[in-house]
Amino acid sequence: MGVTLEGQRKESIWVLMRRQRARRALVKKIMIRPRKSVEASRRPCRAIHRRVKTLKELVPNTKTSEGLDGLFRQTADYILALEMKVRVMQTMVQVLTETDCV
Repeated sequence: MGVTLEGQRKESIWVLMRRQRARRALVKKIMIRPRKSVEASRRPCRAIHRRVKTLKELVPNTKTSEGLDGLFRQTADYILALEMKVRVMQTMVQVLTETDCV
């Protein structure tokens, strides 16, 4: 190794290449996300199961053997039935308030 004008040592090309490889490896290590644990990958699954359970509790007469597809169909039917009930009640209120005024 030689000495430069500023008093610093010159480094061989091999030392520089080794440092560069070490820096690249460090950057690569930082850039790659660590693998998620098994527990972390199950969290979304648990959240979905919890929401399905809540939906089963909200919708009456849900059958557990029909699966998610059946549950979603029953939920859609239940929503349509509720909308129809709301329309009927709104019509009844409208008719009853008109007859009270006359």
